[in-house]
Amino acid sequence: MMIPLLAVLAALLGAAGWVGWAGRVAVPADHVGIVTRRLGPAHPNPAFKQVNPATARGVLARTLLPGGFHWLTPLMYSVDFVPRVHVPAGMIGLVTAKEGRTRTDGRTLGRHVDCDGFQDGQAFLLGGGEQGVQVATLTGGQAYYINTRLFDVEMVPRTYVPPGTVGLVQAKAGAVRPADQRFGRHVECDSFQDGQAFLDGGGEQGRQLAVLGGGAYYDINPELFQVITTDNVSASRDGLTEAHLQEISLEEGYTGVVVTLDGAEPRQDADGTVGPRVEGHRSFRLPWVFLAGGGWRGVQEETLGEGTTYALNPWFVRVLPIPTRMLFLKWADKQESESDNYDVALGKIVVNVQGFDLEVALSQNLQIPRDVAPRLVSEFGGVPTSGLGGLVDDPAPVQRFVRNVLGETVSGYFSEIATTSSVLDFLGRYEDVRKDLTDKVTHALEKLGVRTLNTSLGRFTPTDPSLPEALKKRFDAENDLDNLRVGVEQAQLRDLIDELEAQSEYRRVALELEKEVRLLGPENVAMIRIVREFANFDVPDYIGGGDISAYVQALPMTAVQDLLARLRELRQDQQAIAGVPRQELTKESETQAED
Repeated sequence: MMIPLLAVLAALLGAAGWVGWAGRVAVPADHVGIVTRRLGPAHPNPAFKQVNPATARGVLARTLLPGGFHWLTPLMYSVDFVPRVHVPAGMIGLVTAKEGRTRTDGRTLGRHVDCDGFQDGQAFLLGGGEQGVQVATLTGGQAYYINTRLFDVEMVPRTYVPPGTVGLVQAKAGAVRPADQRFGRHVECDSFQDGQAFLDGGGEQGRQLAVLGGGAYYDINPELFQVITTDNVSASRDGLTEAHLQEISLEEGYTGVVVTLDGAEPRQDADGTVGPRVEGHRSFRLPWVFLAGGGWRGVQEETLGEGTTYALNPWFVRVLPIPTRMLFLKWADKQESESDNYDVALGKIVVNVQGFDLEVALSQNLQIPRDVAPRLVSEFGGVPTSGLGGLVDDPAPVQRFVRNVLGETVSGYFSEIATTSSVLDFLGRYEDVRKDLTDKVTHALEKLGVRTLNTSLGRFTPTDPSLPEALKKRFDAENDLDNLRVGVEQAQLRDLIDELEAQSEYRRVALELEKEVRLLGPENVAMIRIVREFANFDVPDYIGGGDISAYVQALPMTAVQDLLARLRELRQDQQAIAGVPRQELTKESETQAED
């Protein structure tokens, strides 16, 4: 009896030793042990047909790790050793679950479950892990002990945004945004690296307001987000180019006028079309703050200053650089290569005066203040770029301002004076023209708040070489006509002087005569005058016999006629003094006197 009992005991001890030895499992370094149960009932949950979180028949979610020994019942379990999953630096691991719950609500990604980076398969399944691509990813530069019968891991590059550029993000999953919204709502999600936070926060599909800054790597799930960078922008279908993705910086002497492509509808009763300031958006770097603050769509009052770099979303803003430095504008013929010049519309000035063409040399210095630039862009506009923004170096607003305000003012002024001036007047009024033109230009620019620095008017040059000779002839003719006018005026002046002198002499003689009459009486004055007249005649030295008639007969006929005329004048003077009406000497009395 003792021998068989000892044999049985030895057999049992041998069997136990074999079981103990056969059930020992040592997992090699850098490997993971995947356990499969061969015998026993299947898991009662049909969701775990291939891999189960318990110890039912089939592949177990729990794995064996290296370091020490593990014991499993021989023949009931088998263990497969597979290398651990290594995610290289510069890559991320995109995980796909082969087992788990079925996704609901049309979601394309399995929700995040806390399972130690997919190394605890049992926690994943019991925590409600879902089949398919997972929203969480594996960080690069690490190794993971993952059950490859439960998870597949695909290596994809990290998202890199080159320095000096921005990355644009489009969400492939999430809620459907309203049709009238251009962008999905903003959700804080660690620069799109926390996909579950994006989805839990109500993130929406489509274009996102936030951008990725340049010079950095991001662990972004490519199944959740599409990131557009300068490396792949050529594959974009919405017209984006590398230029749109550049960070925005402004040269010295420029200000950036911002045009927002989304925002509230401007009020119809608003004064102008420039959107008011909104606080807190950090120069449009946080567009969701701008929109939440009621920011308007269109040209903004706030501008971007020089010397700073701005990482802005080209889907949201367009920036037009407007010069704030002094501009030198010249009226002259332009070359084709000068089509981008601000004064391209200012051609050579030719003024036609009385049929003669005169070239006018003109230049203007002006300065657009920073706070005036938005109004200028609002009134004179820019070139639309199919709904895309970024830095748009478009000279059109300033060119239109120069053409419509400065150009029209100067053209209108010269057209006006050309119709009201002669050539000689036009050429001779240089200083007046310069002053008047400066005043008109200053007034026109001040209406928009633009500073006038200097208006430089050059000389007037005739285009026809024969004009100087024609002007000389016209000048000589006009000079002769002026001389004639002066001569006529001088003759008329001399006649007036003679008339005034005669009147003065008449008054003097009348006063002397009146004085004599008062002193001597009219008869005596008349006699004295007659004696004086006789004394002035040349008479014969001797007249023989007779009376006064003999004396008269001795006089020449002309002397007698002169004597009678003087007597008539004396008689009239005497009657005037005495108050007696004048009586004209008749021809008969003259004849009698002559006889």
